[in-house]
Amino acid sequence: MKKTIKTFLACLLVCGVAGGCMSIPNSETVSPKYFKNKSQGAVRSEMEQINFVKLRMDKPAEELLGPNDVLGIYIAGITGNPEDAPPIHNIGSATDRPASGYPYVVRSDGTLSLPMLTEPIYVEGMTLIQAEEAIRSAYTLKREIVRPDANISVSLIKPRTYHVTVIREDITGEDLRSGSNNSYNRGASYMGGIARGTAKTLELPAYRNDILEALSLTGGLPGLNAKNEVVILRKAYSDEFSSKDYMNDNGYAMSEVERRYNETGQINNLNEDLGVLRIPLRVAPGEQPPQLTSEDVTLYDGDVVYIQSREAEVYYTGGLLKGGVYPIPRDYDLDVMGAIATAGGTVGAAAGSSYSEANGKVSSILPASRILVLREVNGRQYAIQIRQREMLRDPSQRILVEPNDVILVEYTTVELWFNLFYNMLSFRITPNDFK
Repeated sequence: MKKTIKTFLACLLVCGVAGGCMSIPNSETVSPKYFKNKSQGAVRSEMEQINFVKLRMDKPAEELLGPNDVLGIYIAGITGNPEDAPPIHNIGSATDRPASGYPYVVRSDGTLSLPMLTEPIYVEGMTLIQAEEAIRSAYTLKREIVRPDANISVSLIKPRTYHVTVIREDITGEDLRSGSNNSYNRGASYMGGIARGTAKTLELPAYRNDILEALSLTGGLPGLNAKNEVVILRKAYSDEFSSKDYMNDNGYAMSEVERRYNETGQINNLNEDLGVLRIPLRVAPGEQPPQLTSEDVTLYDGDVVYIQSREAEVYYTGGLLKGGVYPIPRDYDLDVMGAIATAGGTVGAAAGSSYSEANGKVSSILPASRILVLREVNGRQYAIQIRQREMLRDPSQRILVEPNDVILVEYTTVELWFNLFYNMLSFRITPNDFK
């Protein structure tokens, strides 16, 4: 039985040599120096972040009123009894300012309809002080309904809001609930585990309806497993929404966008006629940062903020390396040596190293030193051959890994023959074993 096992192993090794030890002949490979000079992309570590403050809208010196603002108005003897104090609002609120008076909503045409006035008062574009003066003038000068020194006050109970949907493929619903953004460390996102992400509808108050506010309310800036850009989709309504007159109910339309994405993981059911704004968060050295205006980063009813997953930015391993798929870091560079180490391979092992037979691997005295990087460029595959010894001495041999690269570690012909005889001696294989 023992002799049969040794004979089988000997035949297996000889057949491996006879069948060829290289997946791709040397004549069909290219030099890493040539390939790097011709095809190496932008260096990630040299890219610079933009100033994230640019994602915040410019606030005016004075906030102006607009449709759907809820005002607190008190007119002594008109909106309440002169003896009664005006009602107080927003006490104890961490986000809203205290206000007093009876609530009145600025209508869609920018006017207020108040008691005992035959004509509405136009307040859109006014400050609170200007609106108070306009109301006082309407009640004391135009019709003399109250005395000129009557107690009249105007405050803002609730600013108008804008319905915006934020779709994030770098954060799951669990991350949103826990307030974390650590999906990158799980590795599942690169195999489609959490790529769908989650959608959430926000009601952003006026003068805080910008990209930075939307991101801060949904988990912060894009995580490490997100693309280095923010995509803004304008006029985000599908034909189905329009046909059902959902355009008049932005809150309902946005909740439909949220529901559809959370159920299907897709946003391609929206109207094709979308205004798309892409804002890169990192730019190459010397590249001009995006010249963003306040209008560019301001969000309005129906806008969608889309953070895409970067799950396609991976590389694959094979050959003598354990087969697997590994993410490429987003913000720094990964060369071939680092990629092999990340995948659990050994770089620069000395002669005499061996694998443990307990793990089912044949011992070897010479480690594999042939590295192939399979890369597709413009529809053509290149096989880049690197030798470990040359890679250790010459940094130019350590090309940067690009998305979808396949890294293979193999024996050279000399290494395979040498290890063959080493294993024959280890198993005490003699020519009689082949008889």
